[in-house]
Amino acid sequence: MLLHRSAQPILPPDRPWEAGASLMAVAAFTDAATGDLLLYYLARSAALPHGNILCQARSVDGRTWSKPDLGDGTNIVMRGSGHAMNWGEFMPSSIIHDPAEPDATRRWKMVYWDRPDPSSSPGICLAVSADGLKWRSLHSRPVITNANDAMSLIAARPGLKTPLGEATHFIYQQTWAYNPGLPTERDNLKGMHRRISIWKCEDFAGRWVGPITMLEPDAQDAPDLQFYWLSPFSTAKGYGAFLNCHHTGDQTMDVQLVTSADGWTWQRALNRQPVIPLGPRGSFDCGLVIVAAKPVRWRDRVLVFYHGRATVHDGRPHFPADPLPDPSSGIGLAEFTPALLEG
Repeated sequence: MLLHRSAQPILPPDRPWEAGASLMAVAAFTDAATGDLLLYYLARSAALPHGNILCQARSVDGRTWSKPDLGDGTNIVMRGSGHAMNWGEFMPSSIIHDPAEPDATRRWKMVYWDRPDPSSSPGICLAVSADGLKWRSLHSRPVITNANDAMSLIAARPGLKTPLGEATHFIYQQTWAYNPGLPTERDNLKGMHRRISIWKCEDFAGRWVGPITMLEPDAQDAPDLQFYWLSPFSTAKGYGAFLNCHHTGDQTMDVQLVTSADGWTWQRALNRQPVIPLGPRGSFDCGLVIVAAKPVRWRDRVLVFYHGRATVHDGRPHFPADPLPDPSSGIGLAEFTPALLEG
């Protein structure tokens, strides 16, 4: 299913506003007007995480990329509120485009983590756009304030009924359960078990109901395996999703594949083997791989943009005896066979 992947990051942080940042792919689309690849990416600042910025890049060939001037001399699409947070960071994590949306001002939708009101907690926020470039928040405060900032968004299939009634959209979020028996030597959440829960709404701007646990490690998984992030996408038969797996023993992360007919009940695929494993020793992605962006069908190819780095979740090098590669993190590109989108 995986055909090949990039040996180096495809996009350098080479603009003044990206200085010192690590880049993470958020979403990818085909521009209907030009046929170009559009990539939304987050420039993450370790020194000032609430100062992260969402940017856009373009490519005509899938190899070389430009960072267009979007009207202010930069390729910045969105900035956070700038307010410091006690948990998480400014992080747009999913963008979906719905050309059939009756309200033209809401045909682009985004879920992101921020603290728009300093008098309230940070949390999951919603934004909409008419063109994917100029965004406005739907609310003055987050719609969901329970931790965590690892979350994703997808539209439900039309007319879908869930155990909690009809749904138009789902948010999948990392949630926790207390489990004092977990390995805890290096993990930052001592005795906490990461799993994936679901929220649903009947109106994107309305009330969200959840969280309900719908995917967590079981007895067939290694004792130290936890589920960090679920990134769903539509397939011919329902949904697929990249399950970002956190191995707390060595703090590495890789990606498995799961499938679903309705977005509610999920099955593990490929005998639970990584669909995007860690890169080889010495590569920029040999310590951690995370997929937030949905696959994009571009011309006759199926492309997945991912974040990779040579350090692991707690920031240490995966191979301490080796010098870190240069660059030691960035956006990788994996190409898959069309079977990925067939379900």
